[in-house]
Amino acid sequence: MFIILFLIVAFILCFFICAFAAGIVKAIDMTPDEWRDFVEDYRREKKQKKESKRLYRSIESQAIAKYPGRANYRKRKAYIDRHI
Repeated sequence: MFIILFLIVAFILCFFICAFAAGIVKAIDMTPDEWRDFVEDYRREKKQKKESKRLYRSIESQAIAKYPGRANYRKRKAYIDRHI
């Protein structure tokens, strides 16, 4: 039983080490233009994620203002789903 557990942990560790090494090799092989594109895409995705969170919080606060109290959870959820 201990051997099986050890093998499973070893395979998981091997997988993550290989993935990490492949990422490093890929990063080393990138040209400056590819790096620039990668960084721009990362920043764009981060900005979009931040904007979507802000929009969701805004809609959620409107729903809470319209349907206050703990008993109106389903109404708030429906309101949020309608406005997203």
